[in-house]
Amino acid sequence: MKKLLTICMLLICMQVYSQKTIQLLDQEAEHPIAYAHFLYQNQKGNTNADGEFTIKYIEGATLHLSHVNYGKVSITDSKIKAALQSGKLSLYKTYVSLLPTTIIARKTTGKESETLQISSSDKLSHDAGEFLSQSGLIGGIRKSGSYGFDPVMRGFKYDQLNIVMDNGMCATAACPNRMDPPISQIPLNMVNKVEIMKGPHSLRYGNSFGGSIHFKSSTNGFADKASAFGRASGSYESNGEIYRTEALAGAKGKFYNFGIFGAYSKGSDYEDGNGDIVASSFNRRNIGISGNFKLSESQNIQISANSNYAEDVDFPALNMDLREDDTKLISLAHKITFKNSALASISTSGNASFVDHIMDNLTKNLNPRKVNAITKAETKNYAFRSEAAFQFKESSLFAGVDYKSEQAEGVRSREMLMGPMAGNTMYDNIWQDSKIEKVGLFGEYHFTIDETYFVASSRIENNSAESNDKAANFINANPNDPSDEMNFSFSIGANKDLSENLRMGVWFGRAERSGSLTERFINHIPVDVDPYERIGNPELDPEINYQLDYNINWDTEHFSLNINLFNSWLRDYISSEIRSDITPLMASAPGVKQFVNINKAVMRGFEIGFNQSITSYLYHKLNLAYTYGKNKEINQPLPEIPPLDIRYSLGAHLCKQKFTPELMLRYAAQQNRVAENYGETETPDFTVVDFKAKYQITDHFQIIGGIRNLFDEAYYEHLSRSVKGSNQAIYAPGRSFYLTLGLNL
Repeated sequence: MKKLLTICMLLICMQVYSQKTIQLLDQEAEHPIAYAHFLYQNQKGNTNADGEFTIKYIEGATLHLSHVNYGKVSITDSKIKAALQSGKLSLYKTYVSLLPTTIIARKTTGKESETLQISSSDKLSHDAGEFLSQSGLIGGIRKSGSYGFDPVMRGFKYDQLNIVMDNGMCATAACPNRMDPPISQIPLNMVNKVEIMKGPHSLRYGNSFGGSIHFKSSTNGFADKASAFGRASGSYESNGEIYRTEALAGAKGKFYNFGIFGAYSKGSDYEDGNGDIVASSFNRRNIGISGNFKLSESQNIQISANSNYAEDVDFPALNMDLREDDTKLISLAHKITFKNSALASISTSGNASFVDHIMDNLTKNLNPRKVNAITKAETKNYAFRSEAAFQFKESSLFAGVDYKSEQAEGVRSREMLMGPMAGNTMYDNIWQDSKIEKVGLFGEYHFTIDETYFVASSRIENNSAESNDKAANFINANPNDPSDEMNFSFSIGANKDLSENLRMGVWFGRAERSGSLTERFINHIPVDVDPYERIGNPELDPEINYQLDYNINWDTEHFSLNINLFNSWLRDYISSEIRSDITPLMASAPGVKQFVNINKAVMRGFEIGFNQSITSYLYHKLNLAYTYGKNKEINQPLPEIPPLDIRYSLGAHLCKQKFTPELMLRYAAQQNRVAENYGETETPDFTVVDFKAKYQITDHFQIIGGIRNLFDEAYYEHLSRSVKGSNQAIYAPGRSFYLTLGLNL
């Protein structure tokens, strides 16, 4: 009888695994993946329009899948068995990794060499710019010790980088000195992953002149049964007495997923490696909601609303400190999918952001105090985007239209306390109620030829600018109004698998960018490295970037090596020069500079990433990044280019991978290539060692602790601005202990 039962069970298993249909689904959207190629020993074919394919199980064999949007994927035997039982197999959309891209993800979603994890302590970060600095690829312009880090990637900065969240949501800095850079408004506790796309090659979400940083929130999946979910974490850091908390609570069911999130952070002055106190107080909080609602099997709506509020933030490198920054961000998106059609989906979204910003010098220690200055500024940002996705048998196409409007206005008041003007108050129109509107058409085409993956992208954009309240001194310097400009950008590149472990890619792109609100309309405000006041230039020509990228990736089960090389030829590069015929408004400014085009500039460099699993529990990583920049018109280095950055880490997965200690070393080389005409000075090299450890106490609770700047090194970054009124840069914090507790339900 037992033998008969055993035989019956074997026959049942053979029947289960003999030949069965599997549906291939997108991991995030849960939509069928049509026209994917599969190879399973001698069985091969394509998935149908519903993403289905049929195979006969072969023990120990590997299933190979390939798709223009998902690349090549190998499925192990254990995963094949699970797919045969459930009838479903999910893949992550990885077409973005075909571009020169670095992905920082909450969970590993691709090759280890392209992925950095977002830990609980990262989600507590009150500044997304500081968070990105964990990657050697990204530097940060620092005017404060703890807030408002403005990213620099490969020497590109400010509006040369396209920074967006989800469906194109972004904000515009109201402070002319970018105390509130757009990246500071990202609610990092809601971010699931960050796609850092290098070069002018990703044009779907805006003009990616030097690169694009795309923050993506969680996918907000649904559940068969109604259930609640939540998360809470908190941390304390000793140097600066920094407290951080964040939490999320929500519910989901078959047709909805809704959550409320919030965060609060507060810090005070810290001590640098020399034992000196650095003014770095800040107070930041945010609260928001997000929801995903299924209207039908083919339609859903996503909504989000977020409120950020910062107050009493010290900026020792600037004339003023941030008193209040109140920002609102709103987004509404709709998506409809189609079956049995070349038209796969249509996605439409609308976004808006509103920034109210107040800054003053009332708490600055000024001796003598000659003036009390207060600036009130605001920006408004509106955006609309609609994109159609087409899926063909051997290719896919994304095409759409978008619109963006950004507007800034603000007034600076100066109460004179000394001299012949004492007792009088003067008012400066700093933004002149300026506005820029952009209307764009874009397309991105993915296709394969002889197993070579190609991506071609293009964007044509009409850029119009105007000022509705011009100041008299600005009109004297700029008698002509700006004209509409038509900017054309394109990119084409290819990736080829030279072997099972070796991939090579080559990319060429051309991007065209018109001047920003600052570059066109700022009125007598010092906004750069040197103390010169800047005045806008409405007649600036668009700057153009011709860029070549080359990358090679070598990946095995325990080892990966990525090498990225780039060369950028810049034409009509936007810089500034002294206008000796214009008198500055403030006595502290040595003169006035106006934004101008320079004929030629060049930037080139490389990034190298190496990862290896030394044993089953021991691993190490090495990353290098370097950029060389030169103004060829005056034969000088370009300003604010970070030096060679080398990062090495050694870690282990212990106690059944519950305990993960990691030692991290960072070396930044001396930067002696400086733009003297911008007031830059050389920066010495430094070496910093950090240590951290994570312990997963239960499936729901973890603890993270560590020491930053283990040896209390006194150092400062090349991109750190000098303390106002001195030549001393803002030094980084000295040794600091931190502890983070995280609960996930």
